[in-house]
Amino acid sequence: MSELTDVEATTLTHRVVLLGIAELGGSDAVPAHAGEVVSVCIDNLGDVDGDVVGRLSEADVARALNELEDTGLVDRADVGDTSAVGKGRPAYVLSMESEALCEALEDDDRLASLVDHVEAVCH
Repeated sequence: MSELTDVEATTLTHRVVLLGIAELGGSDAVPAHAGEVVSVCIDNLGDVDGDVVGRLSEADVARALNELEDTGLVDRADVGDTSAVGKGRPAYVLSMESEALCEALEDDDRLASLVDHVEAVCH
């Protein structure tokens, strides 16, 4: 499957998580730990139109990260974290360019504002 086809098969939660990682990448904050992804996704929910009710939990984002890793849309990165606090926490990066992700999601009306925001951060 191509990356574009993989992106088209994602859920709204997956898309918000992917855009969160892309935004972190635009701020040079990748690889990002799951907690960082959760934080940016919660901040971005206001820009999502659609069937998202309430907020994403850490479990929702962790599950989405695992599923996205299984499909090859995100990769785990070795960050060489030797601190006791960060040890064992995986960090994630997009497996594609953020521009390609935004292009793949530009037709999703629910994400129009968020895609615009991520494109602005990444450029």
